Amino acid sequence: MEGKSILVVDDEPNSLFALSRILEDEGYRVITAENGKSALGKLKKDMVNVIVTDERMPDLGGMELLKEVKRRYDSIPVIFLTAFGSVDMAVEALKEGAFYFFEKPVANNLERFITIINQAVRTQSLEAQIYHLRKEVSEKYSFSNIVGKSRQMLEIFEIIDRVAPTDKTILIQGESGTGKELIAKALHSRSLRRNRRMVTVPCGVLTDSLLTSELFGHSKGAFTGAVKDQLGRIELAQGGTLFLDEIAEIPINLQKRLLRILQEKEFQRVGSGQTIKADVRIIAVTNKDLYEEVRNKRFRQDLYYRLAVVPINIPPLRERKEDIPPLTKQFLDKYHEGKGSVRILPEVVEKMKQYPWPGNVRELENVVQQMIVFCQNQTITPKDLPPQIFSPDLSEDLIEGKKISLVDIVSDIEKRCILRKLHQTNWHLHNTAKELGITRKMLGIRMAKYGMKRPSKKVSE
Repeated sequence: MEGKSILVVDDEPNSLFALSRILEDEGYRVITAENGKSALGKLKKDMVNVIVTDERMPDLGGMELLKEVKRRYDSIPVIFLTAFGSVDMAVEALKEGAFYFFEKPVANNLERFITIINQAVRTQSLEAQIYHLRKEVSEKYSFSNIVGKSRQMLEIFEIIDRVAPTDKTILIQGESGTGKELIAKALHSRSLRRNRRMVTVPCGVLTDSLLTSELFGHSKGAFTGAVKDQLGRIELAQGGTLFLDEIAEIPINLQKRLLRILQEKEFQRVGSGQTIKADVRIIAVTNKDLYEEVRNKRFRQDLYYRLAVVPINIPPLRERKEDIPPLTKQFLDKYHEGKGSVRILPEVVEKMKQYPWPGNVRELENVVQQMIVFCQNQTITPKDLPPQIFSPDLSEDLIEGKKISLVDIVSDIEKRCILRKLHQTNWHLHNTAKELGITRKMLGIRMAKYGMKRPSKKVSE
């Protein structure tokens, strides 16, 4: 407990001295005050982890001090000491927020007293960590961290502001890499459910049976291998937010069960007839046009309308190019690391605004990280732009009448396509080969041919 501070408040000098010595021997830094009024003055100057106070004191007694501490410094545990203990007094102190009620003299039960002190210190430390984590999460998903000054993004910010405090179901649609999950987390962090969990259901990567079990949970014996009851993600999200990632991929046979949750606010585990109330707020996202999926009979119309109570459509980056400069600055500030401040020349930003960004904000983020790695003198120049953005276009040479072979033209197109896919997949070679319709071995041969190498610094996922 080294470095932890305890404020001891007692109007009896002998008691104050004895308590101080006990706590100092345990490794605590001790601050003393002779009454409640003096204690409040000490709290203005010193950070303390726990307060130990006598009950009967002149000027300001222990009960009055407790009330003031709970009003001003609610996170500090207060331990009550009294030589005139009674059940009524203990009940009142605990109702006012006291951590514990202990009868004097503490020497009669010293081991128990030290245990209570240690518990109070650990509780205060844990609550401080939780506070800072909540603050960090809140700041991370605040509007200041979701960058955008375009008209479309400002409209989205306004929608978030209005619907976040409600329990309305929200459908977020947009291409891959546009920041759908970030918007969903911002909605949760600004909601009345922010102190409970946001549980993700990856609808696009689980098989039908596994998705059913993951979503609803199962009872012991429901199927082979079900050796015990298993909570589903709906139950894990009780009181919080259920985040349905890539909702368009959910099988048709499961869509009716999901509809029941939205309509009736209840569900059943697999293999159980017991109905469980579902206290969750649902946010669904997809990179597909869900209404088009309805028209093509791949998604239930009734479920679509239940999900799209509040639709949020995130436009691709190519349709809001005014967001490229502020996004670039944000990523420069985020990833410059040990390089110090990194600046980017205006002509580089202009060139970036001309590129269509098929991978959207995620691709922009990856490109900025790569440019930071390879730039010199903390300055990003046009030569630091990845080849798929800034490589010379052979079509310009053709227009100027220069002699160019068909082989060179085909090679240039092939090189550009491979580089673009590599950046879109974050240099995941298996996925790149799949996107290009070639084998992993063929991709390796072509990368070697064009001198393509994976960046030495891993880019963002």
